[in-house]
Amino acid sequence: MVSRRRLLGLALGAALLGPGVVGGYRYEETVLRVELLPRGVRVVHVTDLHIHRGIPGWLLRRITRIRPTILVVTGDTWDELTPWPPSAAIEALRKLAHYAKEAYAVLGNHEHWAARRRGADPRVEAGRLYGEAGFQLLVDEATMGAGGVRICGLDWRDEPAGYGPALRRLLRRGCDLVVAHSPDVFHFAEPSVESLYLTGHTHGGQVCLPGGRSLYTNSHYGYRWGLYTRGGSLMYVSRGLGEMLPPRLYCSRELVLAEPVT
Repeated sequence: MVSRRRLLGLALGAALLGPGVVGGYRYEETVLRVELLPRGVRVVHVTDLHIHRGIPGWLLRRITRIRPTILVVTGDTWDELTPWPPSAAIEALRKLAHYAKEAYAVLGNHEHWAARRRGADPRVEAGRLYGEAGFQLLVDEATMGAGGVRICGLDWRDEPAGYGPALRRLLRRGCDLVVAHSPDVFHFAEPSVESLYLTGHTHGGQVCLPGGRSLYTNSHYGYRWGLYTRGGSLMYVSRGLGEMLPPRLYCSRELVLAEPVT
């Protein structure tokens, strides 16, 4: 396991590589440099793809070039508007996973809601679909990833208070990297435990003022996007890469890369 003492020299190289414009929309790449990660381990965080037809070509090209050690997808890969079965989403995930050494996923609200509409169990259904794409679905469980990084994945909760017991149970066993769809999980982070949280869900506000200042957040605890700290832990909330409705306004899509301090 990675030593906790190595975590938070966060050299947040919050290097924003962009913003750029691809295919008619804006995107940014955010690089987080943290002491948590052992040398040679690169983590790419993808969230809120909301795939209806496929993924933008630039995303696949970036993953191809980065070739992450660990790829994490934190939910809302498909939604209620995705044609069923979600063949395009599975094919897109399979392409992304192909260029990563390891690929993990957790569920978001829309994967849960889409399954419930069909009377399906979202965990069983998504476990099968993500498995077909080469991902390990983490449902309130931990696994040992490359380089000894302990990855803890939390399932979606409609009521955020439900994150507390599940997170405490995982933290007692040790978590270097915590992945969840909603940033509300961070409200229950233990200040004395050093971990890196990667979340999404907010779309950065979806509709923002010029400069990316969000007018709204769907977080119960007011998280919007960017970096947050709580004692020895930190969280980065990605703006994500897709949407349902309405379209984004002044709120760029975002790909996040976490890598070791060099």
